[in-house]
Amino acid sequence: MKRGSEFDRFLQKKDKGMAGHSIIFSGMTHQGFVRDRNEDSYVMDAPEEEWPLLFAVADGLGGHKNGALASRTAIAYAAPYLRRYLPAANEPERVKAVLEDALQKRNIKVYTTSLENPENTGMGTTLTVMVLYEQSCYLAHIGDSRCYILRGRELEQLTVDDTYVSQMVASGSLDASEVVSHPRRHVLTQALGYPEYVEPQITHVDLLPKDRYLQSSDGLHGVLTQEAITRAMRQAGSPEEASSSLIEQTLQAGAPDNVTVIVVFS
Repeated sequence: MKRGSEFDRFLQKKDKGMAGHSIIFSGMTHQGFVRDRNEDSYVMDAPEEEWPLLFAVADGLGGHKNGALASRTAIAYAAPYLRRYLPAANEPERVKAVLEDALQKRNIKVYTTSLENPENTGMGTTLTVMVLYEQSCYLAHIGDSRCYILRGRELEQLTVDDTYVSQMVASGSLDASEVVSHPRRHVLTQALGYPEYVEPQITHVDLLPKDRYLQSSDGLHGVLTQEAITRAMRQAGSPEEASSSLIEQTLQAGAPDNVTVIVVFS
């Protein structure tokens, strides 16, 4: 398990016997050049000879007090809970139920933590969890962190942003090209830490050899275009090369926010 504060990278390789293919992954985070602290947290939990593999990214809400505490709380409680309750075998309905329950409980935990100290009032966080079994990838998501898949040469966003502008695009009242300049593009419609039930997105896709997955906080996709992200994911020879390239490009673009990436090759 690894979380980053200012600048951190972590690389690990797992051979899980996927028809001779290894699952290789790398994670990296950077504070950026504007924020005074890193409010992102991440975890990569992949014990030897054990399924599933767990990956998660959380981004504490900017402008709220103790966003860093919120993201750490989500990560610190989610990973052990999932490791305890997820089945060792790939049972889709059971896995989805555990993921749903995990995010509901993490929402309550972040909210109750916000009540423990007046300085914590209003804190919240995104959370995007990826769970891998030998032939399946499951996602549980809330907020505007993201998970992408590169299959072949096409990069697809697997998660949907819980944002005001995303809803506008879905309803047809805003063109996707207008999102990057919209004044309310960072306004979330859901996050962990709300005093009510949340509605996480639970997704299940097949895990195939040569798939490439990217999880990121919005410090990445809020700066780099999808074309730049796609190019970095295509050209990288390893997860570490991909994560390094994505972070470096973000820094070169000014890195106005904390930025965190996890890259997984199957």
